[in-house]
Amino acid sequence: MNDLISRVAYLRGLAAGLGIEESSREGKLFTEIIDVIDALAEAITELEEDYAELADYTEAIDEDLNELEDDFYEDYVDDEDYDDDDDYDIELEDDDMFSVECPECHEIVYIDDDMLEDDDVVEILCPNCERVVFVNDEKSFADFDEITEDSEEGD
Repeated sequence: MNDLISRVAYLRGLAAGLGIEESSREGKLFTEIIDVIDALAEAITELEEDYAELADYTEAIDEDLNELEDDFYEDYVDDEDYDDDDDYDIELEDDDMFSVECPECHEIVYIDDDMLEDDDVVEILCPNCERVVFVNDEKSFADFDEITEDSEEGD
């Protein structure tokens, strides 16, 4: 953006070279216009520098988040689980988890039992469509127990 600042300096030089008196009406107008353009050029330069710094910071955050995701999901997904279609099964390392299928988008949501031990009511949202797939109130636990008992009887 230095080009913009140098162009404003060139305009100042042109105005000075024309010999326009700054005390005349036209001189005051040209001087003010050039001052406004100069202020705009400086503001744009500062914004571009801030934008570049923000873009670098955002990229660093994105890289850090990718590393965290890799570290977190590494515990749940093994390379052996991938098949030729790039579909994969998640093997849970903890038996303290269960899964619920979202009725909206049919995404499988894995729920840790520790999340449900809280006395407060917790709503579990589908990460795909953000629909509530499970609530840890007494009614939901009663429904879950019935489903579990039905599936055990069918075995």
